Amino acid sequence: MASWSRTVHRSPSLVLFAAVAVLLSSGAALADNPPLTSSNYAIDVFQGPVLAPVRVSGLAGAYAPIAEGVEGIAVNTAAPAVRSLYSSKPVDYDLSLGFTFPSSLRNTDFDNNGTVGFTFKDFVFPQIGGLIQWGRWGFGGLTSIQTYTLGQDANGQTLLLNTNRFQIQLARTFLDGELAVGVGLRAVSLTLGTDAAPEANLASMLGGNLEAGALWTPMALPLRAALTFRAPVQGRLTPDSQATADAEGNVKVADLYLPSTIKLPWEIEAGIAWQFGARPLQMPWGPDRAERYRALPREKLLLTGSVLISGAASNAIGFESFLSQQLERSGRRLVLSPRVGAEWEPLENRLQLRAGSYLEPSRFDAIGPRLHGTAGAELRLFSWSVFGLMSPGTSWRISGFADVSRLYFGWGFGVGTWH
Repeated sequence: MASWSRTVHRSPSLVLFAAVAVLLSSGAALADNPPLTSSNYAIDVFQGPVLAPVRVSGLAGAYAPIAEGVEGIAVNTAAPAVRSLYSSKPVDYDLSLGFTFPSSLRNTDFDNNGTVGFTFKDFVFPQIGGLIQWGRWGFGGLTSIQTYTLGQDANGQTLLLNTNRFQIQLARTFLDGELAVGVGLRAVSLTLGTDAAPEANLASMLGGNLEAGALWTPMALPLRAALTFRAPVQGRLTPDSQATADAEGNVKVADLYLPSTIKLPWEIEAGIAWQFGARPLQMPWGPDRAERYRALPREKLLLTGSVLISGAASNAIGFESFLSQQLERSGRRLVLSPRVGAEWEPLENRLQLRAGSYLEPSRFDAIGPRLHGTAGAELRLFSWSVFGLMSPGTSWRISGFADVSRLYFGWGFGVGTWH
């Protein structure tokens, strides 16, 4: 079940401290907002564009009711226990590794605040995850890491900023495999250090909370229905941080006012998928599952849709505002992101096509949502056992996607096994 991918997106910008006050974009300057003068604020750690593996992105993020593999961990807490059709072993696993890099394209409004973002080059966004399934149980984890190079401080050391998201989940199936239920922990962290001593922790913030989800997969119907809830997360300064708050409660590192908290808003995601054609969407477990899978017809048209509801974040600003040290309020209201996608196999056992659309809300008061269009393809290439390391007859594929919207373009590709 292993797969690997490399993904490339247009990304938010990063700013060197020496140039913060003079960076402009599209005639609108973040400096129009008042500067931060204290730590009395939170960072709204909200992700608007879909940054996900190839299949999820090609389906415009409407993956909660599919929830297969490591990709499902981010959108449905029941995912670790969901068996793909081709999974036939009592003990099975899935691995995923992906990277996001900035594209060469300019004029990106990544966080949809109405302002073209800053230009920067030192940005990495890896996603690493895995899961193991044994019988009805499944256990998995996923982490997404954003690494920024901020420039030099007064001592000539390059400042490094990491923001990480973690998810760990335990799930189980019930009712002869027709219902999967999972619980888990999601966490967010922010760490500031230097290249001279990467292990030195100038300042770090960490917080976590619970999440739970369910997926209904009736064997008699080509239907899946999903519901998941993620509790709000607040991260605060950890005891091992070198930086400490002053008498007024402010924490300042290299002329950067750190927030009092970092916040992931609560989320509710619900979705439904329906598959047309001769190919079933799910299959009962049994000793001859591998043989039954190989005999399945390929003809299908999968339609999927979901709605992601994200809560408000009080006294918060966006991540780009934090980097520029400007006060631009973010997350004052609840927002919705409807998503729809379709997957079709026009050339049986050779080519799959995907398309979708999602509405990306803005977390800023004066800015409206923007509509994204996505498209993707997956092509089967050849069979290779990798010198006997894989099963005989293992087929390999390449895949890719594109995500287009106003002042945004994302694309990615992947290499893995064909199923």
